[in-house]
Amino acid sequence: MSDALRQVVNHYTRTHADAAGIAPTPVPGLFLVRGTAPGGLEHIIACPLVCLVLQGRKQVTLGNRDLSFASGDSMIVPAAMPTVSRISEASIARPYLSFALDLDPSVIAELDVVIDGAEQPVLEPPAVIDNHLRDAVLRLVRLLDRPASLAVLGTSLVREIHYWLLLGEQGEAIRRLGPPNGRVRRIARAVALLRRDYAQPLTIERLAREAGMSRSAFHQHFRAVTTVSPLQFQKQLRLIEARRLMLAEGKSASRAAFDVGYASVPQFTREYARMFGLPPVKDRKQVNDQTA
Repeated sequence: MSDALRQVVNHYTRTHADAAGIAPTPVPGLFLVRGTAPGGLEHIIACPLVCLVLQGRKQVTLGNRDLSFASGDSMIVPAAMPTVSRISEASIARPYLSFALDLDPSVIAELDVVIDGAEQPVLEPPAVIDNHLRDAVLRLVRLLDRPASLAVLGTSLVREIHYWLLLGEQGEAIRRLGPPNGRVRRIARAVALLRRDYAQPLTIERLAREAGMSRSAFHQHFRAVTTVSPLQFQKQLRLIEARRLMLAEGKSASRAAFDVGYASVPQFTREYARMFGLPPVKDRKQVNDQTA
Protein backbone atom coordinates (compact mmCIF):
# COMPACT_ATOMS: atom_id res chain seq x y z
CA MET A 1 0.00 0.00 0.00
CA SER A 2 1.20 3.51 -0.87
CA ASP A 3 2.83 5.18 2.13
CA ALA A 4 1.68 8.57 0.81
CA LEU A 5 -2.00 7.57 0.76
CA ARG A 6 -1.78 5.90 4.15
CA GLN A 7 -0.10 8.95 5.67
CA VAL A 8 -2.63 11.45 4.33
CA VAL A 9 -5.58 9.32 5.51
CA ASN A 10 -3.89 8.84 8.88
CA HIS A 11 -3.47 12.59 9.26
CA TYR A 12 -7.04 13.42 8.20
CA THR A 13 -8.68 10.83 10.46
CA ARG A 14 -6.50 11.77 13.43
CA THR A 15 -7.94 15.29 13.33
CA HIS A 16 -11.47 14.64 12.01
CA ALA A 17 -12.66 11.21 13.22
CA ASP A 18 -15.50 11.10 15.75
CA ALA A 19 -15.74 8.79 18.77
CA ALA A 20 -16.82 5.93 16.52
CA GLY A 21 -13.77 6.40 14.28
CA ILE A 22 -15.73 7.85 11.34
CA ALA A 23 -14.26 10.92 9.65
CA PRO A 24 -16.88 12.64 7.47
CA THR A 25 -15.68 14.63 4.48
CA PRO A 26 -17.01 17.48 2.34
CA VAL A 27 -17.44 15.02 -0.56
CA PRO A 28 -20.96 13.50 -0.60
CA GLY A 29 -20.82 9.76 0.05
CA LEU A 30 -17.13 9.74 1.05
CA PHE A 31 -15.91 8.96 4.55
CA LEU A 32 -12.66 7.76 6.08
CA VAL A 33 -12.41 5.30 8.97
CA ARG A 34 -9.92 4.97 11.81
CA GLY A 35 -9.77 2.27 14.49
CA THR A 36 -7.13 2.05 17.20
CA ALA A 37 -8.12 -1.38 18.58
CA PRO A 38 -9.96 -4.50 17.40
CA GLY A 39 -13.68 -3.82 17.71
CA GLY A 40 -17.02 -5.50 18.19
CA LEU A 41 -19.44 -6.56 15.47
CA GLU A 42 -21.01 -3.76 13.43
CA HIS A 43 -24.33 -4.41 11.67
CA ILE A 44 -25.16 -2.10 8.76
CA ILE A 45 -27.10 -2.05 5.53
CA ALA A 46 -24.75 -0.07 3.33
CA CYS A 47 -25.45 1.65 0.05
CA PRO A 48 -23.47 0.26 -2.90
CA LEU A 49 -19.91 1.33 -2.15
CA VAL A 50 -16.21 0.67 -2.55
CA CYS A 51 -13.98 0.31 0.52
CA LEU A 52 -10.18 0.41 0.32
CA VAL A 53 -8.31 -0.95 3.33
CA LEU A 54 -5.11 1.06 3.79
CA GLN A 55 -3.85 -0.36 7.09
CA GLY A 56 -4.93 -3.08 9.50
CA ARG A 57 -7.50 -5.79 8.78
CA LYS A 58 -11.27 -6.14 8.71
CA GLN A 59 -13.51 -9.22 8.80
CA VAL A 60 -16.75 -8.93 6.83
CA THR A 61 -19.76 -11.17 6.42
CA LEU A 62 -21.46 -10.17 3.18
CA GLY A 63 -24.49 -12.25 2.34
CA ASN A 64 -23.36 -15.83 2.93
CA ARG A 65 -19.65 -15.10 2.49
CA ASP A 66 -17.10 -14.54 5.24
CA LEU A 67 -14.24 -12.39 3.95
CA SER A 68 -11.05 -10.89 5.34
CA PHE A 69 -9.59 -7.64 3.98
CA ALA A 70 -6.05 -6.49 4.77
CA SER A 71 -3.94 -3.51 3.77
CA GLY A 72 -3.98 -3.08 0.00
CA ASP A 73 -7.31 -4.87 -0.52
CA SER A 74 -10.49 -3.41 -1.97
CA MET A 75 -14.05 -4.46 -1.25
CA ILE A 76 -17.08 -3.75 -3.42
CA VAL A 77 -20.55 -3.88 -1.91
CA PRO A 78 -22.50 -4.07 -5.21
CA ALA A 79 -25.98 -3.56 -3.73
CA ALA A 80 -27.73 -2.56 -0.54
CA MET A 81 -27.30 -5.72 1.48
CA PRO A 82 -26.91 -6.46 5.19
CA THR A 83 -23.29 -6.72 6.27
CA VAL A 84 -21.67 -7.64 9.57
CA SER A 85 -18.10 -6.49 10.05
CA ARG A 86 -15.45 -5.95 12.69
CA ILE A 87 -11.99 -4.41 12.75
CA SER A 88 -9.80 -7.41 13.56
CA GLU A 89 -6.33 -5.85 13.46
CA ALA A 90 -5.57 -2.36 14.78
CA SER A 91 -3.54 -0.63 17.46
CA ILE A 92 -2.71 2.89 18.58
CA ALA A 93 0.69 2.61 16.87
CA ARG A 94 -0.78 1.13 13.65
CA PRO A 95 -4.47 2.08 13.45
CA TYR A 96 -6.92 0.52 11.04
CA LEU A 97 -7.42 2.97 8.15
CA SER A 98 -9.85 2.78 5.25
CA PHE A 99 -11.42 4.85 2.48
CA ALA A 100 -15.11 4.31 1.64
CA LEU A 101 -17.07 5.90 -1.21
CA ASP A 102 -20.70 5.39 -2.20
CA LEU A 103 -21.00 4.33 -5.83
CA ASP A 104 -23.12 6.59 -8.05
CA PRO A 105 -25.26 4.59 -10.52
CA SER A 106 -25.74 7.59 -12.83
CA VAL A 107 -21.97 8.09 -13.16
CA ILE A 108 -21.54 4.36 -13.74
CA ALA A 109 -24.19 4.34 -16.49
CA GLU A 110 -22.61 7.35 -18.22
CA LEU A 111 -19.07 5.99 -18.07
CA ASP A 112 -20.16 2.53 -19.14
CA VAL A 113 -21.33 3.98 -22.46
CA VAL A 114 -18.01 5.79 -22.92
CA ILE A 115 -15.82 2.76 -22.23
CA ASP A 116 -18.05 0.17 -23.90
CA GLY A 117 -15.87 -1.95 -26.11
CA ALA A 118 -12.66 -0.56 -24.66
CA GLU A 119 -9.80 -2.98 -24.18
CA GLN A 120 -10.09 -4.58 -20.76
CA PRO A 121 -6.90 -4.87 -18.69
CA VAL A 122 -5.44 -8.16 -17.56
CA LEU A 123 -6.94 -9.01 -14.19
CA GLU A 124 -4.69 -8.53 -11.18
CA PRO A 125 -4.84 -10.83 -8.14
CA PRO A 126 -8.27 -10.67 -6.46
CA ALA A 127 -9.18 -7.50 -4.55
CA VAL A 128 -5.88 -5.69 -5.05
CA ILE A 129 -5.98 -1.89 -5.37
CA ASP A 130 -4.32 -0.98 -8.65
CA ASN A 131 -1.99 2.00 -9.12
CA HIS A 132 -4.42 4.11 -11.19
CA LEU A 133 -7.17 3.83 -8.57
CA ARG A 134 -4.74 4.49 -5.70
CA ASP A 135 -3.42 7.62 -7.40
CA ALA A 136 -6.91 9.06 -7.99
CA VAL A 137 -7.89 8.36 -4.36
CA LEU A 138 -4.70 10.01 -3.08
CA ARG A 139 -5.32 13.16 -5.13
CA LEU A 140 -8.90 13.37 -3.81
CA VAL A 141 -7.99 12.88 -0.15
CA ARG A 142 -5.23 15.50 -0.40
CA LEU A 143 -7.90 18.07 -1.34
CA LEU A 144 -10.22 17.41 1.62
CA ASP A 145 -8.71 20.23 3.67
CA ARG A 146 -8.53 22.56 0.66
CA PRO A 147 -12.18 23.50 0.05
CA ALA A 148 -11.55 25.91 -2.83
CA SER A 149 -9.59 23.31 -4.81
CA LEU A 150 -12.00 20.54 -3.84
CA ALA A 151 -14.93 22.55 -5.21
CA VAL A 152 -13.23 22.72 -8.62
CA LEU A 153 -11.65 19.26 -8.84
CA GLY A 154 -13.61 17.01 -6.49
CA THR A 155 -16.37 15.94 -8.87
CA SER A 156 -13.94 15.03 -11.64
CA LEU A 157 -11.82 12.97 -9.22
CA VAL A 158 -14.86 11.03 -7.96
CA ARG A 159 -15.74 10.39 -11.60
CA GLU A 160 -12.17 9.20 -12.27
CA ILE A 161 -12.37 6.79 -9.33
CA HIS A 162 -15.55 5.29 -10.81
CA TYR A 163 -13.77 4.98 -14.16
CA TRP A 164 -10.86 2.96 -12.77
CA LEU A 165 -13.24 0.79 -10.78
CA LEU A 166 -15.21 -0.01 -13.93
CA LEU A 167 -12.01 -1.02 -15.73
CA GLY A 168 -10.86 -3.14 -12.79
CA GLU A 169 -11.47 -6.76 -11.92
CA GLN A 170 -14.73 -5.98 -10.12
CA GLY A 171 -16.02 -3.81 -12.94
CA GLU A 172 -18.72 -6.24 -14.04
CA ALA A 173 -20.37 -6.22 -10.61
CA ILE A 174 -20.26 -2.41 -10.55
CA ARG A 175 -21.55 -2.17 -14.11
CA ARG A 176 -24.81 -3.87 -13.12
CA LEU A 177 -25.64 -0.84 -10.96
CA GLY A 178 -25.74 1.44 -13.97
CA PRO A 179 -28.66 0.63 -16.35
CA PRO A 180 -31.70 2.72 -15.28
CA ASN A 181 -34.09 -0.14 -16.03
CA GLY A 182 -31.75 -2.87 -14.86
CA ARG A 183 -32.73 -5.22 -12.05
CA VAL A 184 -30.39 -3.69 -9.48
CA ARG A 185 -31.55 -0.10 -10.08
CA ARG A 186 -35.21 -1.14 -9.94
CA ILE A 187 -34.70 -2.99 -6.65
CA ALA A 188 -32.80 0.07 -5.42
CA ARG A 189 -35.99 2.12 -5.79
CA ALA A 190 -37.78 -0.27 -3.44
CA VAL A 191 -34.81 -0.21 -1.04
CA ALA A 192 -34.98 3.60 -0.97
CA LEU A 193 -38.65 3.36 0.02
CA LEU A 194 -37.81 0.85 2.74
CA ARG A 195 -35.05 3.09 4.10
CA ARG A 196 -37.35 6.11 4.15
CA ASP A 197 -40.46 4.43 5.61
CA TYR A 198 -38.89 1.56 7.57
CA ALA A 199 -41.06 2.30 10.62
CA GLN A 200 -44.30 2.05 8.59
CA PRO A 201 -46.12 -1.09 7.46
CA LEU A 202 -45.13 -1.71 3.83
CA THR A 203 -46.78 -4.35 1.66
CA ILE A 204 -44.99 -6.43 -0.96
CA GLU A 205 -47.47 -5.04 -3.51
CA ARG A 206 -46.41 -1.45 -2.81
CA LEU A 207 -42.71 -2.31 -2.95
CA ALA A 208 -43.21 -4.26 -6.19
CA ARG A 209 -45.00 -1.28 -7.76
CA GLU A 210 -42.10 0.97 -6.74
CA ALA A 211 -39.72 -1.42 -8.54
CA GLY A 212 -42.04 -1.82 -11.55
CA MET A 213 -42.26 -5.61 -11.12
CA SER A 214 -44.85 -8.24 -10.42
CA ARG A 215 -45.11 -9.47 -6.83
CA SER A 216 -43.43 -12.81 -7.59
CA ALA A 217 -40.66 -11.31 -9.73
CA PHE A 218 -39.99 -8.62 -7.14
CA HIS A 219 -39.67 -11.09 -4.29
CA GLN A 220 -37.26 -13.24 -6.33
CA HIS A 221 -35.11 -10.35 -7.56
CA PHE A 222 -35.05 -8.59 -4.18
CA ARG A 223 -33.57 -11.65 -2.50
CA ALA A 224 -31.10 -12.16 -5.37
CA VAL A 225 -29.83 -8.57 -5.06
CA THR A 226 -29.86 -8.08 -1.27
CA THR A 227 -29.53 -11.74 -0.10
CA VAL A 228 -32.58 -11.36 2.21
CA SER A 229 -36.35 -11.05 1.83
CA PRO A 230 -38.05 -7.61 1.95
CA LEU A 231 -39.47 -8.43 5.40
CA GLN A 232 -36.03 -9.40 6.74
CA PHE A 233 -34.53 -6.27 5.19
CA GLN A 234 -37.06 -4.02 6.92
CA LYS A 235 -36.60 -5.86 10.21
CA GLN A 236 -32.83 -5.36 10.10
CA LEU A 237 -33.25 -1.67 9.24
CA ARG A 238 -35.52 -1.27 12.27
CA LEU A 239 -33.17 -3.08 14.64
CA ILE A 240 -30.07 -1.22 13.45
CA GLU A 241 -31.84 2.13 13.89
CA ALA A 242 -33.19 1.12 17.31
CA ARG A 243 -29.68 0.25 18.44
CA ARG A 244 -28.43 3.62 17.22
CA LEU A 245 -31.21 5.41 19.12
CA MET A 246 -30.25 3.56 22.31
CA LEU A 247 -26.47 3.98 22.03
CA ALA A 248 -26.20 7.43 20.43
CA GLU A 249 -29.31 9.17 21.77
CA GLY A 250 -29.78 7.39 25.09
CA LYS A 251 -33.34 6.25 24.45
CA SER A 252 -34.82 3.39 26.46
CA ALA A 253 -35.31 0.03 24.77
CA SER A 254 -39.10 0.40 24.81
CA ARG A 255 -38.97 3.95 23.38
CA ALA A 256 -36.57 2.87 20.63
CA ALA A 257 -38.78 -0.13 19.82
CA PHE A 258 -41.88 2.01 19.35
CA ASP A 259 -39.97 4.69 17.40
CA VAL A 260 -38.85 2.18 14.77
CA GLY A 261 -42.26 0.59 14.33
CA TYR A 262 -42.52 -2.27 16.82
CA ALA A 263 -45.89 -2.69 18.56
CA SER A 264 -44.56 -5.35 20.95
CA VAL A 265 -41.55 -4.78 23.21
CA PRO A 266 -41.11 -8.53 23.94
CA GLN A 267 -40.99 -9.24 20.19
CA PHE A 268 -38.47 -6.41 19.75
CA THR A 269 -36.34 -7.82 22.59
CA ARG A 270 -36.33 -11.33 21.08
CA GLU A 271 -35.42 -10.14 17.58
CA TYR A 272 -32.81 -7.70 18.91
CA ALA A 273 -31.08 -10.46 20.88
CA ARG A 274 -31.20 -12.78 17.88
CA MET A 275 -29.46 -10.17 15.69
CA PHE A 276 -26.98 -8.59 18.11
CA GLY A 277 -26.36 -11.51 20.47
CA LEU A 278 -27.66 -9.80 23.64
CA PRO A 279 -30.98 -8.29 24.78
CA PRO A 280 -31.13 -4.49 24.36
CA VAL A 281 -30.34 -3.46 27.94
CA LYS A 282 -27.41 -5.88 28.29
CA ASP A 283 -26.06 -4.90 24.87
CA ARG A 284 -26.09 -1.21 25.80
CA LYS A 285 -24.37 -1.91 29.12
CA GLN A 286 -21.66 -3.96 27.38
CA VAL A 287 -21.02 -1.22 24.80
CA ASN A 288 -20.90 1.46 27.50
CA ASP A 289 -18.49 -0.63 29.60
CA GLN A 290 -16.22 -1.17 26.59
CA THR A 291 -16.28 2.54 25.76
CA ALA A 292 -15.45 3.43 29.36
